[in-house]
Amino acid sequence: MATARKHAANATAALYGLLGVSPGDGDAERLITVIERTVEAAAAEREGAYRRRAAKLQATAQQHLARLLGASPAVIYSFDATGDFAPTFVGENLRDVLGYEPREYLENADFWRRRVHPDDLAAVEAEAARLFEKGRHTVEYRFLRKDGTWCWVNDEQRLVRRPDGEPAEVVGSWSDITERKRIEAEAAAARDRVEHLLASSPAVIYSFKATGDFAPTFIS
Repeated sequence: MATARKHAANATAALYGLLGVSPGDGDAERLITVIERTVEAAAAEREGAYRRRAAKLQATAQQHLARLLGASPAVIYSFDATGDFAPTFVGENLRDVLGYEPREYLENADFWRRRVHPDDLAAVEAEAARLFEKGRHTVEYRFLRKDGTWCWVNDEQRLVRRPDGEPAEVVGSWSDITERKRIEAEAAAARDRVEHLLASSPAVIYSFKATGDFAPTFIS
């Protein structure tokens, strides 16, 4: 790749050739230096403009991403996959979904462990240990909100590896599924009540298909 000096020398030679004159002692060298500095200044200005434009585009993209993550119903988070498993990122919507400030997660490596329901912690940690074998997993458990109430979360995690295959980072998402769990519990309670009533009936309730092989479908 030609240097600014080489471009300047070629331009100087072309200029003298176009004018049909021979440079005096030192004239060509001085002109080459002037052109070289002009070329370098133009290149530096062009590079600076490119860097400013790239920085502006990057800032715009980051702001757009932050808005998208903030509007998401799921809280995106990440932490180191080795060492002390220190937190590395969490979405601003942590404040809206669980009530905590992002810094409370980022500044405390025990943030998650201290807020998982004690009755769920052992099972969740056992499942999390398999993440390094499978590369991803999903688990549901109870989590303590900032206001002191418990909610159910769906926690989906994926393992990100370095080019050499070693674990680098874990990226996950918390989704509040408390309402779904409430509906499931109410449906289960309704089924249990129906089964209890049927079991207590003096009559045996049964059913079978009305076509085909007339296979039985239910009996109390």
